[in-house]
Amino acid sequence: FKSTYENLLKDIEQKNKETEIQKNEIEIKNKEILASINYANRIQQGLLKNKRLLNSCFPNNFIYFNPKDIVSGDFYWTTMNKNNLNEDLFYLACCDSTGHGVPGAFMSLLNMALYSEAINEKKLLEPNLVFNHIRARLIELIGVDGQQDGFDGTLICYNFNTKKITYASANNGGILVKANKSIFELNYDKMPVGKGIKNEDFNFYELNYEKGDTLYLFTDGYADQFGGPKGKKFKYKQLVETIVLANHSSIKDQEQVFNTTFEMWRGNLEQIDDVQLIGIQL
Repeated sequence: FKSTYENLLKDIEQKNKETEIQKNEIEIKNKEILASINYANRIQQGLLKNKRLLNSCFPNNFIYFNPKDIVSGDFYWTTMNKNNLNEDLFYLACCDSTGHGVPGAFMSLLNMALYSEAINEKKLLEPNLVFNHIRARLIELIGVDGQQDGFDGTLICYNFNTKKITYASANNGGILVKANKSIFELNYDKMPVGKGIKNEDFNFYELNYEKGDTLYLFTDGYADQFGGPKGKKFKYKQLVETIVLANHSSIKDQEQVFNTTFEMWRGNLEQIDDVQLIGIQL
């Protein structure tokens, strides 16, 4: 009996050692994966156009950028170009790629590359033509097996010479808060930039604004977040109310207003999606 007991103890001790080794191996692998994702985040942040171009065009702005995971499927993108009249054009995209985390980040990098291809290489200067081109390229590149990856979002174009703003929007518009605090909801097309049920050309829209108005562009992560006393979605209507309320604060303070409101609503619940909200005082 003693010999059996000792053998049993040895077996248990051996199993414990094996379990500890496996645990250490898993921890090492997790650390390696986390380090890789953090490095990917630095790459993504480097490719996300920094705010200097936006600041030079519209100094009064903020970007509330809150990924669900370390890397994000949401992204913003800016560039400058000239039309055939030699007029300066500034572009700003606020978009939500399919997925979040690592898959979403890969999609965001692809989408940014296609924006650059459309505007800077192909010289497609109207926002709706840019969306048409990117959709065709996404279907060509990743839609051959029926994949419907792409993005929802808005692309605005500001003409420095005429002061006109034109835009295209897919499944997600934006809000213009007038200087008198009235609101205008941007038009949008109910289809993604990517393979979907509809394959119509995107519409070309013009934004009528006045100096002092504030434009808000956003993805759906804010409105879709669960929270509050009943654990329900924040929803679009409450987002609009929050935008109107935040608009009473200075543009520099509004990012904190949106962050505080979001975190208070979320409480202890998990963040379900990437969140992005951009405000620009025109």
